[in-house]
Amino acid sequence: MNTSASITRDAARRTKYHDNELKRQALLSVYHDLHVPATTRQRALEELQNLDRNSSLTRINRRCVVTGRSHGVLRRYKISRLVFRREALQGHIPGVFKASW
Repeated sequence: MNTSASITRDAARRTKYHDNELKRQALLSVYHDLHVPATTRQRALEELQNLDRNSSLTRINRRCVVTGRSHGVLRRYKISRLVFRREALQGHIPGVFKASW
């Protein structure tokens, strides 16, 4: 699969997630509230299931911001292990240097 297509698709998922985040949280709070009548909770569940599948947080992939690589991405730096190594060896990441003993 083309990397640019994967990046574009993931970006679209992120925007859909941000657009529907408040609505999803509201529906989830109604669904999990046991003091609300069962019919209202059922209606909230149905609306939740009718939301776009790509608007869920679990559909978002962690990707390298430089290359778009999806595997081996370091959370703290948001770059892949390959880019991290290259940048660290060049001295672009402060506090990181090659070990020698």
